[in-house]
Amino acid sequence: MAGLFDGFEGYRVASEAESRQALTTALVAVDANVLLNLYRYNARTTADLLAIFEKLEDRLVVPYQAMREFHRNRLSAIGNPEHATGEARAALEKSRAAAVRALETWSKQLAIDDAELQRLHADIDEVFQRLRDAIASATPDRVHPSTPADADPVLSRLSALLTGKVLRRPEDKVWNSLITEGNRRVDASIPPGYLDADKADQHPEGVAGDYLVYQQACHEAKTRDMDLIIVTNDEKEDWWWRRGPDMIGPRQEMTKEFFDNTGHQLFLMRASDLLNRSQALDVEVNPESARDADVNRPDIHDPGTWTAEAVDMLLQQLRGEGRRDLADVITAAASAGGIISRENIYTLCGYHEDRMLRGITRPTARITADLQAAKVLPPSVTPMMTPVYIDAGPLSAIRIPSEVVDILGPGTTPPTTAPDAETSGKYQPLADYLAALDIEATSMTFGEIEDILGDTLAPSARKHLPYWYSSQNSLCKAVAAAGFKARGVRTDSEVVEFVRNS
Repeated sequence: MAGLFDGFEGYRVASEAESRQALTTALVAVDANVLLNLYRYNARTTADLLAIFEKLEDRLVVPYQAMREFHRNRLSAIGNPEHATGEARAALEKSRAAAVRALETWSKQLAIDDAELQRLHADIDEVFQRLRDAIASATPDRVHPSTPADADPVLSRLSALLTGKVLRRPEDKVWNSLITEGNRRVDASIPPGYLDADKADQHPEGVAGDYLVYQQACHEAKTRDMDLIIVTNDEKEDWWWRRGPDMIGPRQEMTKEFFDNTGHQLFLMRASDLLNRSQALDVEVNPESARDADVNRPDIHDPGTWTAEAVDMLLQQLRGEGRRDLADVITAAASAGGIISRENIYTLCGYHEDRMLRGITRPTARITADLQAAKVLPPSVTPMMTPVYIDAGPLSAIRIPSEVVDILGPGTTPPTTAPDAETSGKYQPLADYLAALDIEATSMTFGEIEDILGDTLAPSARKHLPYWYSSQNSLCKAVAAAGFKARGVRTDSEVVEFVRNS
């Protein structure tokens, strides 16, 4: 006769003792988001989590798809903590300066003696130094997109730790069938991963990414005849059996599916769960590490935005490298509202039908990285050219970021040369005015510029932001000759700031 949970294995809630025991005996498969967050935790938390991974030895595995997603998103993960730390430091310095000014104003009005004023200044310095130290101690090891792999402390340690532990990609026929099955499951709302349906055209595997991680981990556990722990920081309901804010365990469908296929138990844990249960592995961790790992951080994929200046610089760089075809693809995609089909790419660029589009996004990715290194762009932005795939077929289209469409203007092509055949002499009065300044920056309205010129600006100056950042029109050439460049242009309020070139 059947028992209480026979046929209902998914509804059995594992005890804390069972979870701790599983850490000592089960196969542990780690998802990409856990590895990526090693760049986002503070250094202490990262070290503690890596110590737990090392203790697992041969029971630790990383599914092929998880490692693939780690490499895809690693540069975005690198940029996030440094950007947040920089913002925190900048805000702290502004607060310190404000406190000093307030103290000076107050002391003058009350005629505070110098000794007392110096003591108060020392108190301010002490408080803010403690805050600086706290930020520094909580900041992950800082690396940059251009940092060599062997100089990246997280990557170096992972390289040693994961040798022989990354599961191999199945052969093409099997892999493609898994992708098909994963996409079918998403359409049928079968966990895990069906809440990622909006990512259908972002990668060759479509929305099957979570299923590929889950399926390969389950297959490896079955092969080894072991219970399975999947460690993921994904907290959505297409992974977790939830009741309000409580995450009870894996979705019942997943637990039963795994049990039916293997006869073993499936566990789901987050990085903070591993840290809270580290004593089961005889690993000592800092009590604060679990709290740090439990902080709800912005999604790793949340990007910054492209600026008109950066867009124009990228297009100019492409043309300068002889890749006008790619610049044309971007402007044509903007004209079409953000996407250009494979067929239109071939027609626009005059590509031979035998030509493959593999690697078409590499030049823009390289230039983007250069702009980020030069701090023209934030550490993370949506790629300028994102391949769009249908199922596991070839690239079907190219998508550009929505803000780039707004910058270039749907239905228009931004000027790269002076559209009104302006002469450089027209802007010489502006160049002379800027050259005579002894300040680092000045803000001007379009009307004030026209007063200096004694003439009107070109119509493109009021229609196209990239006009102000181009290196090819007469206005920008005149500004550059004076040692300045445009920044923070607002065509709606007709204001521009000219800053001296560093």
